[in-house]
Amino acid sequence: MVEGCKYCEIVQKKPNLLYEDDKVIVVIPADPITKGHVQVISKEHHDNIQGIEDKDVEHIFYAASFSATALFENLEAHGTNIIANSGSLLKKGGHFHIDVIARKNDDKLNFIWTPKKLPEEELKAAQGKIKDKCDLIGHEQKNEVVDLDKKPEKLGLGEENVPEQDAGKGDEREEKPADKDDKEDDKKPEKSSEPSGQDNENYMIKQLRRMP
Repeated sequence: MVEGCKYCEIVQKKPNLLYEDDKVIVVIPADPITKGHVQVISKEHHDNIQGIEDKDVEHIFYAASFSATALFENLEAHGTNIIANSGSLLKKGGHFHIDVIARKNDDKLNFIWTPKKLPEEELKAAQGKIKDKCDLIGHEQKNEVVDLDKKPEKLGLGEENVPEQDAGKGDEREEKPADKDDKEDDKKPEKSSEPSGQDNENYMIKQLRRMP
């Protein structure tokens, strides 16, 4: 808790509490903008969203999304504004939170800002800087899935793999006559490489059991 932070105080006192878990609380603010204005507040004090772990950010936005659904279903909202508040420009040092605001067609609220026309060079420069970071979206290190049913490939013992003491002795090796068992093996029909229906079923069951 940060002393003097309005939202840390809300987390501690929990006024007008709607929901709480170990990551967030959802409350009705003391001065709501509309009937159906709720705030989703991170329990930990973070000035910026960048300081929050990805899994916690996902949970906070899930709580905001669920709150918006509750406003639609229970207050018959025509729409919602979901506003994430982050950064040092927030009052009293900042504390990451999300405002979820129920909207009606005739509520007379105006969140439309006047568009600003940027020079082409400035726009391209900003776009390039942002895109460099955005290119990393969705690129996560994936762990390779090992197929435990796949038999390891046999290593061929080519000339390059022959031990030094055996190198050059290939010509001296005598050919052994084929054993009786070997001849009988030659007469056996080759097994189809296609797995049987039962094998397929067993394989699928094994894979499903491995799924988390």
